Amino acid sequence: MGRILIVDDDRRILQLLGDCFKDAYTVETAMNGGEALTTIERQRPDVVLLDIMLPGVSGIHLLREIKRLDPTIAVIMVTGSDNTTLAAEALANGAARLIMKPFNLRDLDQLVAELAPKEPGHAQPE
Repeated sequence: MGRILIVDDDRRILQLLGDCFKDAYTVETAMNGGEALTTIERQRPDVVLLDIMLPGVSGIHLLREIKRLDPTIAVIMVTGSDNTTLAAEALANGAARLIMKPFNLRDLDQLVAELAPKEPGHAQPE
């Protein structure tokens, strides 16, 4: 079973995405950069869903740290901002993809499936 780490400072997003992926992946969550790095050091995820705008440390900085620890981890940056400079910076620093909030859960599920091992028989969200 693949491993996903969801990093967002919004508990509702963590809950929504955790519920979306829990049947097919081992899901862990973090609300800040420190929690995320501790989780990654303890157990490497296959995919990280990472909010660009985090309190204390930027998602871009955290992306760089993740890639320094393990460049094979696929990082999907999530943003509600239409700032093209941030988007370009995320992709230049190794983000696999950038998705905009609000996102479509079916599309996100398909994207994660491309990047992480999935348990056979997982039903696609309707």
